[in-house]
Amino acid sequence: MNAAQPPRTPLASVDAAWLHMDDPTNVMVITIAMFFDACLDYQQLRTTVAERLLPFERFRQRIVRGRDDKPHWEADPHFILDAHLHRYGLPGAGGEAELRALISELISTPLDLTRPLWKFFLIEHYGTGCALVLRIHHCMADGMALIEIFNAFLDRPIDAPTASNAAPAAAPSGPFSQAVASINTALRTTEQIIQRGWGWISRPERALSLLGSGAAAVGKLALMGPDAHSILKGPLSGVKRAAWAETVPLSAIKAVSNVLGGTVNDVLLTAISGALRRYMDAHGAEISPRGLRAIVPVNLLPPGAKPNGGNNFGLVHVTLPVGSDDPVERSARLRREMDAIKASPEAYIGYGALSILGNLPADVEQALVDVLSTMASMVITNVPGPRQSNSLMGHNVARAMFWVPEASRISLGISILSYAGNVQVAIVSDVQTLADPGALGAAIDAEFAELFELARAVEEE
Repeated sequence: MNAAQPPRTPLASVDAAWLHMDDPTNVMVITIAMFFDACLDYQQLRTTVAERLLPFERFRQRIVRGRDDKPHWEADPHFILDAHLHRYGLPGAGGEAELRALISELISTPLDLTRPLWKFFLIEHYGTGCALVLRIHHCMADGMALIEIFNAFLDRPIDAPTASNAAPAAAPSGPFSQAVASINTALRTTEQIIQRGWGWISRPERALSLLGSGAAAVGKLALMGPDAHSILKGPLSGVKRAAWAETVPLSAIKAVSNVLGGTVNDVLLTAISGALRRYMDAHGAEISPRGLRAIVPVNLLPPGAKPNGGNNFGLVHVTLPVGSDDPVERSARLRREMDAIKASPEAYIGYGALSILGNLPADVEQALVDVLSTMASMVITNVPGPRQSNSLMGHNVARAMFWVPEASRISLGISILSYAGNVQVAIVSDVQTLADPGALGAAIDAEFAELFELARAVEEE
């Protein structure tokens, strides 16, 4: 490295995995929206971003490739803040339809990989207020790390969130310690192979065979097989549509969990399963009796630990019982499955698999991700936001939501965010498979209404 070259830091293997998953039909960018009842001042926003976010070095760094072609973080010598701040005015009535169209266009657009991987969009003329949209590449942060970033960005410190998708299991011990050891062995084996060179690998199945022999703990993924055929499967266009359901009170969801048992997350998955069934039934689509699989991120940070950027979660596969028309049965099946997952090392295995993928050459990783993505039909993520309302530049954040990216051949993403006592579900889909995510949002509204009525009926007995 010559004296003029800025210092470089290699991407963590998991972060590199997310970077390499970018493709023309699915960009690995998280999109977050905050809504305000009044308009934000653009110049004040510019100053606030500079003062509160630029101290995070990742917001000033770009990704470059070293001689070994591995990605590294490097301070962008040509960093210009104004290249990351954009201002839009909604056309026409400035209502939800116009906002959905603009957000859909943003989600469909990749970030410039030669610059730091984030952008803000101030969307004015949304009703009497505005929306502020942040797009940030998944390789920079996961959902929990983004909460920590917003802790610095918003006016007041955010109360520490509890873990989403149920608290992560304790670090595996006993029979699970061998699984973790297998993952670590696989990582060491992978690193040794990479050092020797990957030129001899000409077929993806050869790489998959190698990983299987080096990481027996990942065998469940290799044996899982493709998910059931449904309208969510098929070629993708890369054109995205964004939508969202109505905001629902967290207290109402907790009332349902008290009646049905299980966690708040179990209730949310029950509602989403029923909504998918409603949507497919309304469109005359085949409904698989064995259900549809969702990839669900699980936070792996210990309770009370603060994210320090990057990605600190594992991935698990959850089968949504869309074949059942009984919400009580759906809830019971999901509760059993989630309890089994929490008692297993699956999330840690998922994290280890991501680490392995991130150490592979990008083309080999993409080939494997293409295979793995056939094993699920959607991504569902649940991020706990602040329990109290917050503000930015003195303006109250009235509502917040986000849209999760999907990898490879997966066409549907469902994101859940709790904020100030409410829960918001947002949806993004590829127009080639699910052209109207708003209809799925309406089905989610209907499922929540049915579950709330069920809880009221039980309480009144």
